[in-house]
Amino acid sequence: MKYSVFILLIICGSFFDGFAQKPDTLYAKRVFLATHIYKDGIKLSSGKLTKIFSNTEQSKIKYQWSNILKPIGPVVAVGGVGLAYVALKGVDATAIVDGEPVDYKIRSLPKLLIGLSLVVGGLSMVESSNELAQHAVDIYNAKLKSNPKTSYINKIQFGLTETNGIGFSISLK
Repeated sequence: MKYSVFILLIICGSFFDGFAQKPDTLYAKRVFLATHIYKDGIKLSSGKLTKIFSNTEQSKIKYQWSNILKPIGPVVAVGGVGLAYVALKGVDATAIVDGEPVDYKIRSLPKLLIGLSLVVGGLSMVESSNELAQHAVDIYNAKLKSNPKTSYINKIQFGLTETNGIGFSISLK
């Protein structure tokens, strides 16, 4: 008798707890220059994320901008490093001082400043891309929490199982 009451309590507890479904939330994980988005521990591809974000317009737009900025930022930063290198390398020049030739370099300060600003701008683009991806995930998860999923009991079957035991099955709608 004690065992049947215990089993009945376990079945009822799991029966009512089964209706509390957790929303399918997304998780963003920051890596060196990118942000990877996971669902249930599985990394999602860009195509799957576009399909997932198609229901929420704000998330979709932010994720699209993130994908646009993601490849541009490193290219701009590398271009800035190259321009700064050219500016620091300078151009060879020769001047005659006291009748003797003197070799020196002409370095361009405007090129150097433009190169450094391109490096800063490129790194800012990478950071903005990562933040946009994180915001897209946050907006999507907030929308899921505001619209909780519910399910209804479609059919309950009680009876004997194939192994001559007693069982039941529930199908949700």
